[in-house]
Amino acid sequence: MSRHIITAGPKYDPLSELDIDELVERLTPGEIQKLLDECDPDDPNIPPSLRCTYKCEKEPTGPLDRKKLLDFINEQALSTPDVPDAVPYVAGTVRGRKWVPPPKPEPQNPLMDETIELDIDLGEEYEEALASAPTSEIVDLAGILGLHAMMNQDQYHSAQSDRWFEKADTSIGWNGITKATPLKQFPPEEPNRTNPEEVISKLRDNDKKMDKVNLNNVYVKEEQFLEIFDALRHNETLLDLSMANTTLGDFAAANLACSLEDNKTLEKLNIESNNISPQTLIKIFEAANAQQVVTEIKASNQQAHFLGNKVEMAITQAIEKNKSILKVGLHFEFGDCRNRVAVQLQKNLDRVRLRRLAHKLTGSRTGGFLGGLPGQLMENPRKKKEPTPDLN
Repeated sequence: MSRHIITAGPKYDPLSELDIDELVERLTPGEIQKLLDECDPDDPNIPPSLRCTYKCEKEPTGPLDRKKLLDFINEQALSTPDVPDAVPYVAGTVRGRKWVPPPKPEPQNPLMDETIELDIDLGEEYEEALASAPTSEIVDLAGILGLHAMMNQDQYHSAQSDRWFEKADTSIGWNGITKATPLKQFPPEEPNRTNPEEVISKLRDNDKKMDKVNLNNVYVKEEQFLEIFDALRHNETLLDLSMANTTLGDFAAANLACSLEDNKTLEKLNIESNNISPQTLIKIFEAANAQQVVTEIKASNQQAHFLGNKVEMAITQAIEKNKSILKVGLHFEFGDCRNRVAVQLQKNLDRVRLRRLAHKLTGSRTGGFLGGLPGQLMENPRKKKEPTPDLN
């Protein structure tokens, strides 16, 4: 009997050799319209009129007049008669079955309704000690016994510490067990008084004292943004740049991406709570791969609450190519993107840890230029065999 061996190879797909123009020419007008209806609504480049699947086939009768339209709607509402009720409403008449609450179940154990009095004899010494004990000692005793639920927060912290109550206070004593602790009043935070013009001048002069810029909650004009990013391109001192809630737009953010491609010192970037589109976020994460020095990027709470699958996959691919980033402040909707970003960040953290261990072992006996890597066993030199004496 002969046996035939069948080898599994790639399947032939006749549609893969066709051109896109030829495929479009074969579609009918109905299929083309169906293809246009199935567009991605998350794409901001598509106009709003094409994102909605409903399309009116009627031709316009004239220009839109809002006042006439509202008058027509009100006239139609007043002229339309009300739908008569099948059963007229009569005040005080109950129709249908009235809901009656079910009876409460009777207690199974009749002894639960009876009051039980406990007569515990602690002895004359203990009763006299408890009767004459001040409130501070009773609170300490409750803390020692673990009766934390019977005390408020002040009583618990006082019982845990060695502090005694110097004076009787109704909010801390036994009368204050069921009372809430009064809220502490904190003064409001002082507004951010950073001047963008001073920041621009210091960035241009490469001021060594300016290694951190905080423009959070400061209104910055678009022209000032462009000057800051232009100075950032050749700056060599700035390490941390925070611009949360500064009305940063797409055009200025695109210039920020160009500056990240040339800057070699910036490590932390915070652009949260701004008006940046998802497509510009992709450019920022891809620009961080040019110099591989940025370790932290925070870009959550932007113009679009949901980025979409295409944008999240593009950002994930950009992060996977970056070997220096350690923290990413961005919400990913899809679990695959979250998992892949977390794996890449863990790899970068492990790379930093191994570099730190190798630096520590540089001055040790087993390290240095001739030493082994961390976790590598040293090779033992083999002993040379001594020649055996000739007895002849």
